[in-house]
Amino acid sequence: MLVTVFRLEMNKGEKNELLFKIYLCFLKRKKNKYTIFGEINSLGFGEKEYSALNKEIDFENLNEEKDLKKLCDELRIEKSSPLSKADVHVNKIGYSIKYMSAAPPSIINHTTRKGFLRIATKLDLNISELDRLIDVYWELRNSKKITEDCGNNNKHSPFKKHKEILRPYLEYFCFNGTGSKDSKHPADSVVKFHKFNDPSTWKIYSKKETVDEIWDGLYFCMRDIGKGGVKDYKNSPDIKKLSPWTRYNTKKYRGALSVRYKSK
Repeated sequence: MLVTVFRLEMNKGEKNELLFKIYLCFLKRKKNKYTIFGEINSLGFGEKEYSALNKEIDFENLNEEKDLKKLCDELRIEKSSPLSKADVHVNKIGYSIKYMSAAPPSIINHTTRKGFLRIATKLDLNISELDRLIDVYWELRNSKKITEDCGNNNKHSPFKKHKEILRPYLEYFCFNGTGSKDSKHPADSVVKFHKFNDPSTWKIYSKKETVDEIWDGLYFCMRDIGKGGVKDYKNSPDIKKLSPWTRYNTKKYRGALSVRYKSK
């Protein structure tokens, strides 16, 4: 029997991701044809199909974490790996799940210039264009025209007018991989939801649509470079790759870009 591994306590986003997957099992059982997915004929992750849901579920009262974990074990549902861009496969299509009623979901998680350089090389992009935007970010942050977290709702955002420079990187992080490697389970589309058992709050976005949809709600921040996996910046063998983005600020070297999405 598959045993699902969880942390002792799940955050709200993790819990609702699992509830969403369980509700998909419910819709599959009911052969509901009127969802954004159409009738669900196959449901799982990768090559693993979720087990059939053979009982009624009181979703409104499925609040206890132990009950949720037990049900996930029965259905062979696992928490998504951070290395996978797809969270679930519905009718053989990989979807990245974004729960919008908790902490802003991460689009790019603490990635240094080295990671972006890998992606730029892979996609045949000129990283100097992004380097210039990061330079402007630091100029504005040091002059206090922007704060550490700078949203595209800020008229001073150095990124706001340069969507096309960021687009290929954002698409890659949303669907294909991270700064360190390609995902073994890329996503085909993104599904956003506010309430797991209310399909009227669900919406699917294709790869082509996603950046346009999230752009105005993005927040950019340069974090501690240690969060990007660099333990000793000054003695790093990759310092030439890292230094164009890295500044010593508030007693730490900061050069790891984090991007989060707050719903518009």
